[in-house]
Order: sequence, then C-alpha cells, then structure tokens
Amino acid sequence: MGWLLFFSFLYFRDDLWLAATEWSAHIPVRGAILLAILCPSVFVPIKRLYQSETQQRDETFMTQLSPDQNGNILRPLLFPARTTHTRFFPKKHSFSYSYLLVGIPIGWRGVLGSFLSVDLRSDRLPQNSKFWRPWFSINGGDYLERCGETLGLQEKFQSYLKSQDENIQDYPYAYLVTAPRFLGYSFNPVSFWYLYNEQKQVKAMILEVNNTFDERRMYFLKDSISTPLDESGPSTGTFPYKFRTVWPKDFHVSPFNSRKGSYALNAHDPLFSHSSSTGMIDNTITLSSSKAHAKLVARVFSTQPSIDPATLGYWARLRFIAAWWWIGFVTFPRIVKEAGKLFFRRKLHVWYRPEVLKGSIGRRATANEIIIEDVFRPFLRALVEASDSEQSIKYVPPIPSSPTGGEVFTPRSHPPKGTAELKITTPLFYARLARHSHISEFLAKELFMSDDKDRTFYLSHPQPFFQLFDKAVTKSAKRLPDLSNGSSKLDRLRWQFLHWLRNHTHQSQQQHHQQFTKIEDIRTFSFSPLDLWAMYQTPIVQAQQYRTVVTKILLSDMIAFGYPEVLDAAGYVLRVL
Repeated sequence: MGWLLFFSFLYFRDDLWLAATEWSAHIPVRGAILLAILCPSVFVPIKRLYQSETQQRDETFMTQLSPDQNGNILRPLLFPARTTHTRFFPKKHSFSYSYLLVGIPIGWRGVLGSFLSVDLRSDRLPQNSKFWRPWFSINGGDYLERCGETLGLQEKFQSYLKSQDENIQDYPYAYLVTAPRFLGYSFNPVSFWYLYNEQKQVKAMILEVNNTFDERRMYFLKDSISTPLDESGPSTGTFPYKFRTVWPKDFHVSPFNSRKGSYALNAHDPLFSHSSSTGMIDNTITLSSSKAHAKLVARVFSTQPSIDPATLGYWARLRFIAAWWWIGFVTFPRIVKEAGKLFFRRKLHVWYRPEVLKGSIGRRATANEIIIEDVFRPFLRALVEASDSEQSIKYVPPIPSSPTGGEVFTPRSHPPKGTAELKITTPLFYARLARHSHISEFLAKELFMSDDKDRTFYLSHPQPFFQLFDKAVTKSAKRLPDLSNGSSKLDRLRWQFLHWLRNHTHQSQQQHHQQFTKIEDIRTFSFSPLDLWAMYQTPIVQAQQYRTVVTKILLSDMIAFGYPEVLDAAGYVLRVL
C-alpha cells in the first residue's frame, strides 16, 4: 500500500497540486494559513503549480491536434472486464480472473491528462516533463508487424490491410480493444481489432494473438454469420451485431494444446451504445480439436459499463488506478500458475513448441542473431547481383529494423524474369546457418529432411537458391585472398580456432549419423562462404563481432548444450569474480 501511495503521489503530483488549489479557493484565509502550517510543502513549489497548469493545457492541446482523420465520433473507453477459461478434455479445468481492456479508435493519438496516452512520442511531450509519463499507454510499435516500430497504430493498420490485399476504403472505421501498458509494462495475450463499414457495422476483425514465447499471429477474419443479438429485431439501429466466424488453428499458444484444430469466435460490437457510455465487451473463443470436438472455451466480458477516461476527475482517476493498476503485472504469473496446475495436478500431455509458420511472426532476435543477419544480408545481395540467375530474390528477415515487406536483390547482368522469396520465419535461422559450412546443404536439410514444426524459413522456389549457393558462392570463395595475408597472428589463431570448432562439430554429427547409415562424408570442411565474406568483405569490427558470435555458438554446442546464453552467463560471473 505504501508503494502505491508513493507512485500515486509521484505521477499525480501535478493533479494533486491543482486539486488542492481549487479546494483552497473555497475556504477562508485562516484555513489556508492553517493548511500551510500543516503541509508547508504545498506552498513551496509555487512555480511548479503554474507549470502543472500549463502542462494540463499542453496535454489538452495535444489531444485536439490529433483528431480522427476519418472524422468519426469514436473515442477511447475503459472496459473493466473478466476473463474465464473452461477446458473440457482430456481433463476438466477452469479459472476466472479480473481483466482490464482499453478501447482506442484507430486514427486518434494524444494524451488524456496524465491518465492515458496513445502513440505518444518523446518529441511531443509537454515542456519540463522529463520524468512525466501517463499511467496507461498504448503504442503502435507493440502491435501487428514488428517492422516499423516508430509507426503509429493507423499507419501499421493500413499497412497490414495492404498486406492482406484488402481495400482500406472498405473499413473507414476501426477500433482496437487491448490490454494497455501500465508504467511501460504489458503482457497482452490477445487484442481485438473491430473493422467497421460506412454504416458502422462490424464486417471484419483482426485477432492479434501473442504467446509466452514472444511469438505473434494475426488472424484477419471476415464476417461470416453476422446477426443481431435478438433475431426478432431489426437488422440495424436497435440490436448490436454478433460477429461470428470459424477458422483453422495454425499457431502454438499453449503447451497443452497441439497446433491442430480450429477456432470459433462470437464477438459483440463494443461500440453499439458508445454514445451513452454503455458499450460492452463480450467475446467468446471456442477451440475445437482436429476431430471437431469442443476442447476449450475462453471468454472475456465486461463486468460494468464502459468508462470514458476524459470524464474522470482527479480523485476518480486515483480510485480507478488503485483498483486496476496491478492487473497487467499479474497476467503472466496467472498463466504460469494455471499451467502448473495442468501439468502437476491434471497430468496433461505437453506439446513442445514448434517453429512458427509463414503467416506468423517469430520471436525477437537476440544480439547474436542480429550480428549474423547484418553479415548475411549484404552477402546475399552480393551473390544475387553477381549471379546469372533469371530471378530476383526477395529477402524478408524477421528483424524489426529491416524494411517493411523485405528487400529485393536483382542480378546486374540482365533483367529478371521473376522473383523468388526467402522469408525467415524465426531468427533461429541465423544461428543454424552459422553452424554449417555448406549453405545449400543447410537449406536442403531443413526443406526436405524436416517437417514444418522445425523449419525456420520459407522458400517460394528452392531451385534458384540451390544454384545460387552452389555456383556463385564457390566462385566468390576462389577469388578471396589467403587467410595468412593481411591478418595479425592473433586474428589468424582465432579464425583457425573457429575452423577447428566447425570441423569438430561436423565430425560429431557424422559419428551420430553413422549409427543409422553406412554413408561416410569424405568432404573437407573449410570456412563457410559466410565466414569468408565476414573475413574479407566487412569492416574489421564487424568481422570480429561475427567471429566471436559464431565461435560462441559452435563452442556452446560442445560444452553448453547449444545455448550461447550459458557461456554469456559464465563469462559475466568470471568478470564479477
């Protein structure tokens, strides 16, 4: 409780000063003198009080500067809610928790006092607000594609519609219902995007699902069975619509469910009665098994009418925050708690996490994977530009800083006749690539010797890539100078150690494979083409970073179960000691 009061004072100090001023204006002068004696700190920062009033005007001005460009009348709303989960088989289990959702009209950005902000940028903060931040916040960088972290909700929403080959004009109104960040923290299992037509009827939805492995899947759903809640009533104007649709499941959410099956959604329009602040959330998702048996039902619904944050006074905001500030922090612990019950008490089977499919978004890349990707991208570009391939290569990496939609590399010798796509579905691709001397062998192994549960990339046309790495890489490697030229003795030793690690790793793998086959690999394994590119075609610092990362990955396979993070932790402990 003490920490709550402290944070309340820290973030609402300006509101408290202003409220005290308004109250003291209605009491006698003697009362003001007594208040000054009892609370001298109230009158010490007189200048601060003036700044708080200016800040309030700045915040209102910021909100007025950012109206909805479509001219709609939707506004931000708070939805105090509750979520329930009921599992029917193989073991029955259920739970229910309180939950807080915030609704935001797409196209609106601004600040409502010190309470709620949407797409707040540091360059738009009021003056003298270095340490000022709203309690609740929603940022466009947390939603949809991870490329374009600086884009707002509207820009990312329109970009996503284009990627789905949808006409933006078909959905002039959109409303996002999501769990907000509190003091910068959020864990958001699912967000609901409601897409409206000109008549303000829900005609499509986007379900943005996040799992606990930092992976994401957006489902674009069109209205398939849209009907009024009361079938006997008119189709518009009186009864809110229930959005209904069914779609196949292709994303791993829970370790206690496989990736097979299907979902069914029943969602009510949350803005049906928004003009009287009685909008409600009531969404039900049913998970069915591959045999069409209802397996799990999850529901989130409002427990009281929606609240317009612009109408809340200072003390009403304090009461609301005191009641709901902790919800975001306990969402993940609650998930872990229920998972523990399912595993230890119900003894449910655990499905190991598969790699995401093409339509999903993989986890964020580690620092090691980003370093390898920084070398691989110019390497691939150089190969394509120097090749005689008849196709361009579209390279789509999972790194957020990469251009949205990927990059297209084109041969310089002649105009291409088509485009082949290489989409990296998870950053794990780069760590696996660094372990192989022959890139084409790595691609073939993942494409033809593993199923989609373990695949880290997608190829639209595999043949051009095999030709590219079999021919162009060999020619490029032959033109590179010898390792002994232009390198210090220490650098040569470090590269030779990497070479030894790669050979040792390959020999260990061969000994394992020979237990099942009599085929012996007689090839010699020198540096990989990517090693040679980093060695001679990148700046010295970048080459050193690449060598360190690849050495760490290969060494971790020998002594750290394939986890470079174990070596990082050991190195940190040694530096501390």
